[in-house]
Amino acid sequence: MTVRAVLSDLLRDPAMLDAAVHRLVARIRTRVPEYDRIPDAALRQGNRRIMVAALAHLREGRMPDGAELREINGVGAERARQGISLSAVLAAYSVAGEEFWKLLSTEGRRRGADDAALLTMMHLIWRWLDVVTVAAAEAHREVELRSAREDEQRMGDALRALLTQAPSELATQQYLVQLGLAPDGKYSAMRGRLAPGVTVSALRAATPDGGLVAAVVNQEVLGLLASPVRLLPSLGTFGIGPETADLRASYVAAGRALTAALRLGLTGPHSLASLRLSGIAAVDGDMAKVLTERLLVPLRVKGNFGEEIWRSVQAYLAHGLRVDETAAAMHIHPNTLRHRLTHFTDLTGADLRDPADIAEIWWLSAIPPQGG
Repeated sequence: MTVRAVLSDLLRDPAMLDAAVHRLVARIRTRVPEYDRIPDAALRQGNRRIMVAALAHLREGRMPDGAELREINGVGAERARQGISLSAVLAAYSVAGEEFWKLLSTEGRRRGADDAALLTMMHLIWRWLDVVTVAAAEAHREVELRSAREDEQRMGDALRALLTQAPSELATQQYLVQLGLAPDGKYSAMRGRLAPGVTVSALRAATPDGGLVAAVVNQEVLGLLASPVRLLPSLGTFGIGPETADLRASYVAAGRALTAALRLGLTGPHSLASLRLSGIAAVDGDMAKVLTERLLVPLRVKGNFGEEIWRSVQAYLAHGLRVDETAAAMHIHPNTLRHRLTHFTDLTGADLRDPADIAEIWWLSAIPPQGG
């Protein structure tokens, strides 16, 4: 077959092959500007590898097998590592395919190939390109994913070192530069728990450019805030440390705020300053146990009535120790409320006129109930 003879000649004649590669490379550079960043020698070498494979397969009238596809895709993977986009890689394949067909059809006609033979070869070429470009897209995507994972790992390592290891001043500056942050800036540490289905990429996308650097480290989000940002409650629960040059101190404060917020069942961003005393109450399990034994356990022996007493005491505090206002809010008679408050004092010994006892009641009201 005359067309296959052209393929064989291209494989046998290095000068003819090099001339064909030169045509393809020149056309790619003209039509796909991204390829300008690829050195000429590298672009020629890659296209030569692909053309040699294509010539061999087309001459045999077949598609590449798995091993051959991996060899061809090595070129596409290298382009991905060089920063060439997938759309540019696919465009280059299309341009090269068009130029290759022009070369082959022109030479085939010159040698007397009939239209039927040329049509058969054209269909084979485009089938071959379809197979190769699909595989190239998968290889390119794999390189992108691997690169993204490596970037995430590097970001996580830098954040962990900054926040947990107290590096030297020089190392701190180097890590900040690596994260794209100003080495002389002050930042707030962030620790967080993402909501189900939320990714760290979604978290970054929800914040202004440059406002947040974050990565997942040991299933927890670590981050640095360059400026105050609004983190939506739907994203998860986050502890925010103070803005300071001492990143480890900010990290510790962020961790305490996160622990307290999770204990309190809160979402969104929280700091020790915003949580205030409830942040301390939430994480002091020993004190909660002591106060539970004193104030709640005696009520439990009364069953449902004990629960009514506790709700009444909480409402009484919430309404500024005003009986009539509290009773109206609870839709009960003021004397009923007074009766419950008296029972509370009798059962627990707590005096609702004593600021210390009131503080203990508030403490228990601020946190989820303890077991027991």
